[in-house]
Amino acid sequence: MHIIILLSFIIVGVALVLQLEQDFNVPDEPGSPLNRIQDQEIIDLRKVNEDMRTRIVQLRQQVDEYEEESSSENLILSNLKAQVRGYRLIAGNVNVKGPGVIITIEGSTDDNIAYIVEQRRYLLNLVNELKVFGAEVISINNHRIINRSDIVLAGNHINVNATPIAPPYVIRVIGDTQNLRRYIDYRTVLFELMQRDNINYDIKFTDDVEIQPITREKSIQFLQIAEEN
Repeated sequence: MHIIILLSFIIVGVALVLQLEQDFNVPDEPGSPLNRIQDQEIIDLRKVNEDMRTRIVQLRQQVDEYEEESSSENLILSNLKAQVRGYRLIAGNVNVKGPGVIITIEGSTDDNIAYIVEQRRYLLNLVNELKVFGAEVISINNHRIINRSDIVLAGNHINVNATPIAPPYVIRVIGDTQNLRRYIDYRTVLFELMQRDNINYDIKFTDDVEIQPITREKSIQFLQIAEEN
């Protein structure tokens, strides 16, 4: 809108200059009343023209200010979008990929290992230890693990995020592969304990682990935002 107004002023200014040139070319006798009127009109037109030039400069300054404000607003908006993406990542609402490890756990026989896995807290302890040693995102059988996830025994199977899963249990991890290697090689006895319980495991490091967004999450029923003082 301001650019349109600016162009309008420029067009009017050009028209006045053309009119001024035509007035100069009107033949008349010096000192005649008509000539004095024309002289006054020229003076008035020059003043109007000067005022328009001043206004045009002011409008240009306003346009520059609006552009600067728009640039600042875009920067603020970009920062807000980045924050929202970060919160969505933490909440597990986006698909992610990166380097990490895939751990597969299954029984050495056809027996159901859900009870022993839950009794020994193998999955729960494994998830907690992985978080300590560099894991940023974890899933079990394609169920994303977030802060409010649960891993519990439900009858003869294990529930993750209130959804039943069955062996083999495939744990996908994205994180610091160097620390994860150290953890698996030196800082845990979980895999030795699993072997004693006839539970097999397979560990595969890769640069291309993909983890899907959370598909089911506990609803929030009782939390409310507290009023700030």
